Amino acid sequence: MKSEPLVSVVIPFYSGIKWLDEALQSVLNQTYTQYEVLVINDGSKENISNIEEKYEGKVNFIHKENGGPATARNRGIQEAKGKYIAFLDSDDMWLPEKLEKQVELMEEKNAVWSQHSFEMFWDEKTKKKTVNTSKYRGNVYKDCYISFKIQTSCVMVKRDNIIKDEIIFPIDKRYGQDSSFYKQLAKKYEMFYLNGVYSKFRVRQNNAGFRAIVQINDRSSTWEEITNSKELKEMLPKSVLVAYKICYKESELIKRKNIKNEKFAKVLYLIPWLIFKLNVRK
Repeated sequence: MKSEPLVSVVIPFYSGIKWLDEALQSVLNQTYTQYEVLVINDGSKENISNIEEKYEGKVNFIHKENGGPATARNRGIQEAKGKYIAFLDSDDMWLPEKLEKQVELMEEKNAVWSQHSFEMFWDEKTKKKTVNTSKYRGNVYKDCYISFKIQTSCVMVKRDNIIKDEIIFPIDKRYGQDSSFYKQLAKKYEMFYLNGVYSKFRVRQNNAGFRAIVQINDRSSTWEEITNSKELKEMLPKSVLVAYKICYKESELIKRKNIKNEKFAKVLYLIPWLIFKLNVRK
């Protein structure tokens, strides 16, 4: 590689000091050395002074009032000085060659954004699962509205482009901020895929992606977006439009009846989930 551009590693933090320590160690273990690390402390109630002392001179800690992960990542984007931004959730980890290989791909392809496959793991269990995301490359705009199983800690973006295009994580959404960020990117730029597994995603009980109520409500808000877009109505299969409309009605039911039972929500979400699954890119 002729030059080594700076990569800004953006890590939003709210809870889990032990996990943050593991995440930071995975960054410092990178074979690529041209990076800066920005930990955005999003109003955490945990005392992280020991972590700050441990990584003094190696990590930049930025403190802000609590506003959610979207505001933390946006702050990281604003503070970043690198040509590229690599996102890492504070409970995830990278494998040592992640930055080296991904920067090499971004430079070679002049890519605006890219991603790679990842490993899911469960704490205190031997259970692991590799998620191959190689099918998500090129024009992935439609995939963002059907099924887009990439993970934030796998994504690298070119900072100048997202600044120029004012692409940010929406702060008005409680869930699905990542999906909205991807949609904005996918509408303008093709995605590149780095072959291989370069990150580890920690599975927790409260992961939003595994909660049916969250999925229904997120799809419902997207339905409102679709109804105001002729482009999306023409792009998406009719069955997918039906699934979104079902989610909208189910979300209204959940709010009206104040439903909090996840098992019942999973039953509600079964038909839309099957429709989305049948329309996943092969």
